[in-house]
Amino acid sequence: MRKAVWILLLVGVLGSLASAQRALSFRLSLPDPGPGLGLGLEVPLEPNLAFRGFADLFPGGPSFLVAGEVLFKPDLGQVDRALRGIRPYFGGGLAGRFSNRGDLGLHLSLGVEVLLEPRTGVFLDGEYFSGFGGQRLSRVVLGANLR
Repeated sequence: MRKAVWILLLVGVLGSLASAQRALSFRLSLPDPGPGLGLGLEVPLEPNLAFRGFADLFPGGPSFLVAGEVLFKPDLGQVDRALRGIRPYFGGGLAGRFSNRGDLGLHLSLGVEVLLEPRTGVFLDGEYFSGFGGQRLSRVVLGANLR
């Protein structure tokens, strides 16, 4: 019960922050270290730059991955209007993996987001975590951004 209250509180706080041009992300990751669920917040910094912070829970572990990264995320509609709404991106930042043995390290992302309409997009993301203590984590993330 206590965990459910914390999760609802976290969703409420993230939901209240996800206004204007910010995007609330719902994430599903596979395969390593098992399926994971997560929430994130994406904030535009410049027209082609965005900051993304997220927290993913891996119930099989149990463990958490918390990261903040800067993404170069141009809209291909700037090059060709027919490609409007397709946004490939790459970037990285710092992350912490918390399990029975925690580790801090670098996090890298490479992916593409496709806008279904101006306020909703889906994304496919390949992510890699390299911990300073030797932990490694690579995975594929499928998710949705709600603006």
